[in-house]
Amino acid sequence: MGFDLYSALQQNLIVLFLFFLFCSFYTFQKGKHNFTFLLVLLAAASLFSLGALLDPFLNIWDERFHALVAKNLMQHPLRPTLYDNPIVTMPYDRWDRYTLWLHKQPLFLWQIAISFKLFGISEFTLRLPNIVLGISLVAATYRSAKILFDSKVAFYGSILILTCTYIFELIAGRQELDHNDFTFLVYISLSIWAWIEYTYSGNRKWLILIGLFSGCAILCKWLVGLLVYLGWAVNLFILNKFNLVKYNDLFIALIITIIIALPWQLLTFIWYPDEAAKAYLFNAAHVTEPLDGHVGTFWYYTDKFNDMYGKIAAFFIIPAVYLSYKKINNKGVFAALITMVVVVYLFFSFVATKMPSFTVITAMPVMIAFGVLISNVLTFLEHQPIKKSIFSFLFILLSFILILIKLNFYEIAKKHSPLFSENYYSIELLKNRNNFKTLNLPPKAVLFNVNERHYIEAMFYTDATAYNFIPTEIQIEEVLRKGYQPIVYKNEKDSIPDYISKNKLITVSNSFINSYY
Repeated sequence: MGFDLYSALQQNLIVLFLFFLFCSFYTFQKGKHNFTFLLVLLAAASLFSLGALLDPFLNIWDERFHALVAKNLMQHPLRPTLYDNPIVTMPYDRWDRYTLWLHKQPLFLWQIAISFKLFGISEFTLRLPNIVLGISLVAATYRSAKILFDSKVAFYGSILILTCTYIFELIAGRQELDHNDFTFLVYISLSIWAWIEYTYSGNRKWLILIGLFSGCAILCKWLVGLLVYLGWAVNLFILNKFNLVKYNDLFIALIITIIIALPWQLLTFIWYPDEAAKAYLFNAAHVTEPLDGHVGTFWYYTDKFNDMYGKIAAFFIIPAVYLSYKKINNKGVFAALITMVVVVYLFFSFVATKMPSFTVITAMPVMIAFGVLISNVLTFLEHQPIKKSIFSFLFILLSFILILIKLNFYEIAKKHSPLFSENYYSIELLKNRNNFKTLNLPPKAVLFNVNERHYIEAMFYTDATAYNFIPTEIQIEEVLRKGYQPIVYKNEKDSIPDYISKNKLITVSNSFINSYY
């Protein structure tokens, strides 16, 4: 199982996860569903805490950017910055070197900033909001499936989403777009859960939560956060056609969503009009251009389906959907849910920029459908001529075997643990992190020639402004004139020009920054 590749704390979290999971299967078999629900949430808390503790460094690509912007937001919550203190005159004109960073909507960054403020700045507190959101996602899946079907489907669906390796890697910050995509997934799922509660209860208090969660989703990743209204409109159309009076509650919830999401959009255009316009144009370009090399065919997300849900998931999705249709008592709700999933996959299949996690926002209804499939199979087996006690034992045993295959802790350790000698990614990034953390920099240091995009981690760990290029003679003069101390890293591939190496006011450092882009 590779336990020796985990720290003592991580080992304890794995044991707790397995203990709570085992107890949940036991209480489920005994029909104690309230205890089962609590135990599933405790299992989620244990597993997701493990995920947040796996990488004691900032992951490349997006997590490091999110961490730095969130750290800067602690000082000025309404001004998201990447370069909080730009020293050198240069074009801060790309998403990876903006001064004002409007590249993403701010809610998930505010959540991280609050976590930093309350619990201190660390890799774990960076991912702490994901733990809370992950538990919420499991709870929403359980409750939604229970309303739509029964307690069995609720249990199976929540266990599936709890043990989904892809979601686990988003929580850990390793999967692309990490906290951004995960927070988006959760708020969309919560808006769908609130809509299901409203639809089955008729209680209009749920309109507030539908509007709130959809607005929060927009504040994470823009207009796809309105997904719940697409499904809701389909359901209303099936029931009422064009009788718009029957759509009043939808419009009330939508107004709440607008109240939540619109102020930030207005403020950015009022306070930062040029930067906001560029950010919106860049985001819109995802539809027509494969940005940053993120290319793929129309079938990209169909191919990714098995990566997201399991190696053979694609073979079972059609029977899962069919059984869900047969079992659900509200066909309009089924039509709404299937429309959401299909439209998301179709929309992003036509979008030029392909990113692995764009379709993960439909994970909750997909996992509930798989839960229906498992429930039907097990119900069939339960009615075979076999003693109930033997069936219960085999059910728990086989379930655990399948979960441990699905959530392979040895493979997770090989991917994340610096103790695994072939895991060069973790080993080298941990060296970089420790290098930055132990630098004894003067108060007004400016770092130059930090390899690739590791200047982001440098700014996060050192509080110094950092760049990934050798400064020109004019830039050196500017830095010195402003009273800052230039420190230039000498990497293996670079030669340091004489105007730097012979200037006694400049420090040339031989500390090597490992390059993982």
